[in-house]
Amino acid sequence: MKIGLVSDNTCNLTPEEIQKYDVRIVSLYIERGSVYSKAVDLDLDKYYEELGSASELPTTSQPSPQDFIEVFEEALKTYDVLIVPVLSGKLSGTNVSATIAARDFEQPIHVVDSQLIADGTGLLVKNLGDLIQKGTPVKELVEYASNFHNKTRTFFSTDDLSYLQKGGRIGKAKALMGNLLKMKPVIHIDEGELKPVENVRGNKKLLESLVSHILKEIPPENLRRARVQSIWRKEDTVTLEKMLREEAPEAEIESRIFEPIIGTHLGPQGIGIIGEMK
Repeated sequence: MKIGLVSDNTCNLTPEEIQKYDVRIVSLYIERGSVYSKAVDLDLDKYYEELGSASELPTTSQPSPQDFIEVFEEALKTYDVLIVPVLSGKLSGTNVSATIAARDFEQPIHVVDSQLIADGTGLLVKNLGDLIQKGTPVKELVEYASNFHNKTRTFFSTDDLSYLQKGGRIGKAKALMGNLLKMKPVIHIDEGELKPVENVRGNKKLLESLVSHILKEIPPENLRRARVQSIWRKEDTVTLEKMLREEAPEAEIESRIFEPIIGTHLGPQGIGIIGEMK
């Protein structure tokens, strides 16, 4: 029995990872004005330049069931069973579209709400790819995928709360007050939802807070991987990588740029850490 993987573009896999695990990707959409673009088709540098100066924030939307149907049809030419981890169902309807699409097929398609965002879902897809190559049965793979969120922790922030507010993630008054006071929120992904942790003032304290929260949730000796994610904050990314390596020298530490869907909601000053337990 051949087992294939399908995910959405927010998993943020590299082209090399997509090829290695033969992952089919379904793209979410970004709307600017009345023009819809697939997130996977955007030039990241150009898009974030536009986002940084946009007077009206682009909106994001889930793929349609038809988008998934087309990808499922293609994948099932090669595979007998599909496992489909997607970003948190509490933050997007992508899970619903995939579930509706799966009903059109007789072959088993297991849609899994990862309860994660960004590279949290990406780490899950990579791990599933490794397990598939080791011959792990479908039932164990689905169970692993459904529980993987318990092994990860995600903390992030942004220097400009306007993006979270315009995207409907926080209230207008809170965003305005936070920007005026130059407060930087630390936000946690918990059971698929965005939950505030604390507000800090100053960039140094923010970076220390992000590392502190990750290592409080996942002690350094138990940290398998950490992904530092940002957009325009290269120096801060280097600093976070260094801090994590000093505290958890055996962990795999890597940095990546947020893909456009998550980046739209955080803005170009978004930054965060995703950690995975051993």
